[in-house]
Amino acid sequence: MAKVLDHVCILVKDIDKAIEHYKNIISACVPEMTDQKVEKYEAFAGGDRYYSALFEAHGDGCSIQLMQPINTESALYKRLEKHGEHIHHLAFSPTKLGEILNRLKENGVTLRSDELIFDAGNPDLRWNWIMPQYANGALIEIVGNVGE
Repeated sequence: MAKVLDHVCILVKDIDKAIEHYKNIISACVPEMTDQKVEKYEAFAGGDRYYSALFEAHGDGCSIQLMQPINTESALYKRLEKHGEHIHHLAFSPTKLGEILNRLKENGVTLRSDELIFDAGNPDLRWNWIMPQYANGALIEIVGNVGE
């Protein structure tokens, strides 16, 4: 069975410190997740630029993404200032994203968009968001590659 809960993303103020803390936690709890080097990298989604780091899970495990906003005018930065460090979102990676999107709409789930979203920088990756107002305060990402 393929991994469905792909990752949990945590919004942090200091990614270098967060990487150190999560290395300490993960090396004790799930040592096999620390057998690869974890480094921060710069990324973007929409208009938000951020630093990110990923603790990649093996097999069906759930990865952990850390995210620190760069731009003080971004929605991510404003969210961090308002709510402090916290879990930003859960990400599911089901197959057949188009079918899943239709099923979510049929079930009355409140989505960010009626279509799958993509960035020109990674045209094979598609996603959508289940809005927190629908999911009891949790932001949920549905994400996958075209053709899955």
